[in-house]
Amino acid sequence: MKTIYIKDKVRRKEEFQFFMHDFIDCCKVAGITSKPDLFPSYKWHIRAVCREILLKVYRFVHYVFPFLIQRKKALMVCANGVNIKDNLFPYYFGYEIVPMLWDVWPSTWERMYDAFRLFDVKTVFVTASQVADMINKETTVKAYWVPEGIDVSHYHKGRPLSERDKDVFEMGRQMKKYHEVLLKCYNAGGLHGYQTSNINADGTLNDKHVAFSNKELYAMMPQYKVMVCFPQCDTNPARGGNIETLTQRYWEAMLSGCIMIGRAPKELVDLIGYNPVVDVDWANPEDQLIDILRESSAYQGLADKNYRAAQQFASWQSRMPMIKKYLQESGYLVL
Repeated sequence: MKTIYIKDKVRRKEEFQFFMHDFIDCCKVAGITSKPDLFPSYKWHIRAVCREILLKVYRFVHYVFPFLIQRKKALMVCANGVNIKDNLFPYYFGYEIVPMLWDVWPSTWERMYDAFRLFDVKTVFVTASQVADMINKETTVKAYWVPEGIDVSHYHKGRPLSERDKDVFEMGRQMKKYHEVLLKCYNAGGLHGYQTSNINADGTLNDKHVAFSNKELYAMMPQYKVMVCFPQCDTNPARGGNIETLTQRYWEAMLSGCIMIGRAPKELVDLIGYNPVVDVDWANPEDQLIDILRESSAYQGLADKNYRAAQQFASWQSRMPMIKKYLQESGYLVL
């Protein structure tokens, strides 16, 4: 069996969300030893030059003198479908690479498969179950689905819904059809405390994107009664295609005690055993939303149930026994 390590990510400024760090930290706590990123983030120009030179050398050796590549150890590397080659630099000469992949949308598949071939990948972890199934069907690589997780310690449940003074939080990319419903309610005066990328702090509309730091999000989300949650295949079909997958947005809403309105990905329903999202009544969405806000206390039981489910299923810690089991099945030794 090959001893497996995990590659650390460069930590950048705290205000940005780098969700891979939480996974890596959890792996380290679970006993998987880390290997450092050899080029700090403030040396990206040096990193880029070295990465391109070494990759050219590797390609030559891989195709002309493959016997020179000795991989006696293994390394788990976090990446998305596009930047696998960048993130595993410079360990591919001496380590068998085991990618842990997020954001494997259809536009990334060609580059993902190219990286699998170039680095002789045998095992991969993927947060999208459909993509794991596709890899298992179309290649000899063994793919395991690992549901999207989160660090639950950052979030708090907040006050009961009836005591919250803000109505709707529409975070991130919008589902255009439902965004128009929200704007209609907002313009009619039916929403009090509506936060989206199109609302200024003074309540006026604009088209400027609004970004929040992690700390701001942790504090903001429990103040809202409702969070809008759709999978990316609904909000951005040009990117997501038909890949319907669980994202952190759902866990964040559940851990913040919010009512979720939109649509739940099948992965989430299958994982926790029920649908935690209030499905949009497209026949009368405005009245549905206003009724939910007016009678929010009637949804407190659902919000509490969702919070308990997130406490049980959302954490990366809850994934570690499964990940260790998959690694051992694939011939890797966790020290």
